[in-house]
Amino acid sequence: MKCKLEKLEIPAEQPFKNCKLDREKYADVLKAIITTYNKGFVLAINGKWGTGKTTFVEMWKAYLKLDHFHTLYFNAWENDFISDPLIGLLGELKKMSPQKKAEEALESVINTAGKIVLKAAPAMFKGVVKRYAGEEIVDILCDGIEEGTSMLKKAIENYENQKRSLSDFRKELENYVNEVCEKKPLIFIIDELDRCNPHYAVKTLERIKHLFNIPNIVFVLSIDKEQLSNSIRGYYGSDLIDANEYLKRFIDIEYALPDPNVQNFCKYLFDYYDFNTTLYHNEDQMIYHETSAIDNLLLTATSIFKYKKLTLRQIEKIFTNIRLSLAMFKNKDKIPTNLLCLLTYLRICELDIYEKITHKEYKVQELITEIETIFPQSIFDLSTKKNKIMNRSFYFTIALLLDSYRTTEFGKEGSLLTSQNENARLFSTVKFIFEPQLVDAIKWTESKQYILPLDSITTKINLFENLQT
Repeated sequence: MKCKLEKLEIPAEQPFKNCKLDREKYADVLKAIITTYNKGFVLAINGKWGTGKTTFVEMWKAYLKLDHFHTLYFNAWENDFISDPLIGLLGELKKMSPQKKAEEALESVINTAGKIVLKAAPAMFKGVVKRYAGEEIVDILCDGIEEGTSMLKKAIENYENQKRSLSDFRKELENYVNEVCEKKPLIFIIDELDRCNPHYAVKTLERIKHLFNIPNIVFVLSIDKEQLSNSIRGYYGSDLIDANEYLKRFIDIEYALPDPNVQNFCKYLFDYYDFNTTLYHNEDQMIYHETSAIDNLLLTATSIFKYKKLTLRQIEKIFTNIRLSLAMFKNKDKIPTNLLCLLTYLRICELDIYEKITHKEYKVQELITEIETIFPQSIFDLSTKKNKIMNRSFYFTIALLLDSYRTTEFGKEGSLLTSQNENARLFSTVKFIFEPQLVDAIKWTESKQYILPLDSITTKINLFENLQT
């Protein structure tokens, strides 16, 4: 039984063949950007953690190779144990396997890089002030002036050496890249920079800006801009830092990677984890139930994940847990898969609420109010045909939750509706929920001969509470 997604294979001739998120079109957009601008620049691909950026840039890297671009990939997070990112960046350059002439050019690049040791002259003066601040002002001042003068001379000499080394480094680097890449720029992808320790992240940005700013290199930063901004504020120790403006110093073009198609990803996971075989043991069962358990699970999952804006990583985790929980049920044809999906989501993403539900700390009215609070108003909207198809299933999921919540081994506690006729109303009040639809859904659940008690479902879910995926 599969319980974790394997790393996607990226075929060299068809890099996006196994992409489940329809992202090849974005690869075309980004290629157009790097071919339009003929000078070196920094491109940021922005997307939240867990939205598949790493997989996308790996596919894009292979995609660019088909068009004879030289591409390099550098995982900054895996290398942030190195004090200076320059070492890692130069290490990636060595992987380009150049001809002999280019190898000589690379040797010159490395030699000039070794001369670059950036030291801030203002810090030296700050150290002088701290050192000589004291009571014996006259003697200290004289000593400070003398030593400060000496340090100033060294700082000026060092400054001039730094300028020459920096200029030499850029020239040698440009020669090397021209030798290897000829007419097209080198595409240097930096991934996971937002996960690095703040010092390393900022240092990497500075190295790219000051050392690698040459016409024929395009740096591509695959980042969660919000998280990288947090790193910058952490580095400077202040929430007052305008991180967005700070990043504009280093990033020339920013492209926001569109959110993935949740529905397609859910369908992929459904097939990947083989839910059909899990739920039903033969073809007759699958045919009989194909419009119930299967569709209900997919519709409910898509609705919740879409409206709650979950990451692909969160969605994968929830599906993994649903798949494992299903394996613990004996009579799988009686499992309300949509309710199992909702409860699994709550355990993983809304744990406090899940535990209150598990221990039945809510009254029915309180539970309905909580549902309207944690889910956006849009999930209850039935005003359009599309919304009716997508959101109507969520009403049946809520109805199952309410019915299961009041069901025990001895029967059902109380009633949710004033009557069973066409004029039936909820005993509870609702704010965003469309009451007539919920009433119809509850009538349907109450017509079922068998409804699993809540604890029969949560017990199976809780078996995997210590699972890390």
